Amino acid sequence: MDTKFSIALHILVYIEETDNIVTSELLAKSVGTNASHIRKILALLKDANIIESQQGKKGIVLKIKSDKLTLDKIYFGVYPEKELLHVHDTANPDCPVGAIIKEALLPIFETSERQLVLSLKSKTLKSLIEDMYKIYMKKGEGQNGI
Repeated sequence: MDTKFSIALHILVYIEETDNIVTSELLAKSVGTNASHIRKILALLKDANIIESQQGKKGIVLKIKSDKLTLDKIYFGVYPEKELLHVHDTANPDCPVGAIIKEALLPIFETSERQLVLSLKSKTLKSLIEDMYKIYMKKGEGQNGI
């Protein structure tokens, strides 16, 4: 699995928590990647109606309040048409394993995917931010924000 989802979460937390005008260059510096990669993820989030761009004033902002934005919406925004788990299509039907592997794996994969989606649906961007503050405070970093 690639890192688009974790980068999208990083971006959205930054957007929600900063007072700065948000740009792809600023986000790239925070994430540790290039602005071009950030712009690709921002385009996905924009297509999913999660963010919007405003020239000048605030830059990039959330379209959905953080306490209403569930992590599954973000996941499917970043991966609009991707199956989480996919059985390979190259199994040899003449092999005893190849002939039945897909049938054996599909129920496992479907159950795992449902559990992940339910878990993501139970968390919001706001709850993720709250978890981050708890970790930050536990590490004794102070009270100046993340």
